[in-house]
Amino acid sequence: MFLFYLNRIKLSTLTGVFNRASDVPAELWNALNHKNCFLDQTYLNAVEHANYEGVSFYYIFKKEKGSKSTTFHYFQVVDLAQRDLNSILNMEPYGQLLNVFSQALDKFIFGIKRNKPHYLVVSGNILLSGDYGVLSEKRDCEALMDSIEFIKKELNEKGKVVATIVKDLPKNEVKLVGLEKHKFLPMAMDPIMEFDVQKTWKRFDDYLNALSSKYRVRTKNVMKKMEGVEIRDLDAKEFAKHKNTLYELYLGVQQKSPVRLLSCKIEYLQNLLNLSNDRIIIRTFWKDKIMIAFMTVILNGNELEAHHIGFDYKLNKQLAIYQNILYHYIELAIQHQMQRISFGRTALEIKSTVGAYPVDYRAFIRFENKIVNSLLYHVLPEKSGDDWIQRNPFK
Repeated sequence: MFLFYLNRIKLSTLTGVFNRASDVPAELWNALNHKNCFLDQTYLNAVEHANYEGVSFYYIFKKEKGSKSTTFHYFQVVDLAQRDLNSILNMEPYGQLLNVFSQALDKFIFGIKRNKPHYLVVSGNILLSGDYGVLSEKRDCEALMDSIEFIKKELNEKGKVVATIVKDLPKNEVKLVGLEKHKFLPMAMDPIMEFDVQKTWKRFDDYLNALSSKYRVRTKNVMKKMEGVEIRDLDAKEFAKHKNTLYELYLGVQQKSPVRLLSCKIEYLQNLLNLSNDRIIIRTFWKDKIMIAFMTVILNGNELEAHHIGFDYKLNKQLAIYQNILYHYIELAIQHQMQRISFGRTALEIKSTVGAYPVDYRAFIRFENKIVNSLLYHVLPEKSGDDWIQRNPFK
């Protein structure tokens, strides 16, 4: 789909609206002039070609008045009509009472009738932690709102927009402000755990030597648990051969996640490897010739993205699989001369034990049902998750 939408979106002299990354002219991609792989055509094609059921995309390009640069807004749209909260929120650990509550809340928010699409519009990328919805020199809030209203108007012609999320804005954002005046509510979010790779580290032993004595001993003891485990990086052909096992291991982790808005499809990881194998590493771990874990690495400029993982929970305690995966991310970051690792939002305290630290981001949500939006204003939590202790393993 390709549209030019002239003089109807404020601040824009020209807007290109597309639903497929492959339809965007090369000159528009080139005009963005950035080095973030998560906002380039190759990566976004990999997301599209995974064929997530009920998910569509908007790529909006604008030339802002008073600026020579091009603004890019990226949206993912999820059709919730065939889903309920139980498929999004993992209620199983909390008992039958919350299961019943979620069913009632589902009907209240999304309505009883499911004979037409009910859309959740997301500015950003559900598959990633980070600021991947707006690429702009000016980062103007009103320009983003114009794009949201355009999408909402188009979607409401064939269904119903239920809510809009603007995700993962840096806490110190000074330009893209003002969402609250458009009835967006702040959402409490866990921080993203990040890790700085020191320039003096040339090999993993340099990282070990930077640890305090206590943590260095602990690290070596954890790594010993994986002795005898074979490490193997997969190419595209090997990935295809083992993709069923990879998916089973991923599901073992995903099913324990409290929020399951969009589960990873194994085709997504396969597409990444096929389309950009110079930036993607799929590392696997084998015991007695059986794959017991995998980890995904994305090299994004000078930052390593610790992406999707999967492992056999039954062996995790015995082999300390999860913590060893964290050490492998650090080793690969040093090997590829990265400056930083983005470790995502889960397992905050254990990530701090390897040297990661929290970076706060903000997210906002607005329900189109004004009653729901008003109620949530009073009940949304002010802080996220459980309390945890930030550790410092370094000397």
